[in-house]
Amino acid sequence: MSQPNEYEHTHSGEHSHSEHHSSGHSSSHRSSGEHSSSHRSSGEHSSSHHSSGEHSSSHRSRHTASEEKRDALIRKYQVIEQGDPTEKPTHRHHYHRHRSRRSRWKRVLIAAACIPLALIVVAASAFAVLHTLGRRQIQNEGTGVQTNPYAVTYDEGKTVVYNDITYALNENIVTVAAMGVDRESFGLQNDKIGTAGQADMILIVAMDLKSGNLTGILIPRDAMVDVDQYTVDGAYVGVDRMQVCLSYAYGDGRETSCQNVLTSVQRILYGIPVHLYGVMDLDGIHALNDAIGGVTVTALETFDEFVEGEPVTLLGAQAESYVRSRNTAELNSDALRRERQIQYLQAFVKKGIRAAIDDIGIVSRLYNAATEYGFTNVSLSKATYLATTLLTKGVSFDNFLSLQGELQDADPYPEYILDEQAVFETVLQVFYTPVG
Repeated sequence: MSQPNEYEHTHSGEHSHSEHHSSGHSSSHRSSGEHSSSHRSSGEHSSSHHSSGEHSSSHRSRHTASEEKRDALIRKYQVIEQGDPTEKPTHRHHYHRHRSRRSRWKRVLIAAACIPLALIVVAASAFAVLHTLGRRQIQNEGTGVQTNPYAVTYDEGKTVVYNDITYALNENIVTVAAMGVDRESFGLQNDKIGTAGQADMILIVAMDLKSGNLTGILIPRDAMVDVDQYTVDGAYVGVDRMQVCLSYAYGDGRETSCQNVLTSVQRILYGIPVHLYGVMDLDGIHALNDAIGGVTVTALETFDEFVEGEPVTLLGAQAESYVRSRNTAELNSDALRRERQIQYLQAFVKKGIRAAIDDIGIVSRLYNAATEYGFTNVSLSKATYLATTLLTKGVSFDNFLSLQGELQDADPYPEYILDEQAVFETVLQVFYTPVG
């Protein structure tokens, strides 16, 4: 049967519903789709009988032969007009089955298309929630420098007058300490304080959440500072002046060790608070490095497999070797290593920023990789907030500052004597803005 007729059947079936409705038939009778055509034909037949007003049950019993012949012709005409009644239900049933199958596949395709959309919405919502939580957790955590011999401070150090210039604390800055520990596991030996290892690298990152600028201050591991000291049983005994890297040893090898490092660093930075920290062991370096596909640098020294002046893409253990190795026979070996560390960190951050711009999910992947080899008090929500905020500001990490001082040979280890006034000026440069 041709398509136009099929369409007409469907249309006439719908029309038959309205005719049944006007005739007072029940809704269940009207909704019988399979018999809509037969309803239409019977409806029209019934309608013609009712509209004539001439036929009652007694009249129908007294039909003449001619009237019966006429009715037979009418019925035959209706059958011809509508098509073979034996074919019509079959064809309409096939038509509805075909349409149902198409509708089912359409629903499947729509559902399949909705899955990635739903994942995107969920991911976006998750990042939005993490962003909001992080903002709330970081707000109002900062105060300024403490009383010092070089300047006059007001309002808990938020205002400083130095050399007749007034400085205001930049309260958009969040400060984070990143530490590398020379251990392959965290904790104490035989539960004795002093056996947690050393913080070989201490990097302070000042994040300006308004401008997006990052400033790094790499603290020399041998910088001399007052360190809180404890007995092997954990009893506090006071402070002793020693290399800042040793402050990590006086703790549990985890949280209290980090807090001891932060206390020492805050003493170096004249009380600028450092609330956030992250720590990694040796294996974490190459894990993070490889998570962004390696980092390319130009070798600053010739040692091991590296040749000064030649570019190299650091992969796996190469990254750890490049940032950790030093010739302990040379007095200034740590200074040379710090230069390589700064170079590597800048290259790593730049590549990480490019990766995050393309895929913000790299933030959580790097976070998970880092915490697999270390620990932090920076929640994923805080990390997400910091990363997304900085990215929207056009983050840059080109500014690294060194704390001025002098490395001296001492027994048993070298000592880096800080130039305290120069360090104070560095603090003003990083954390303050001149206002008059």
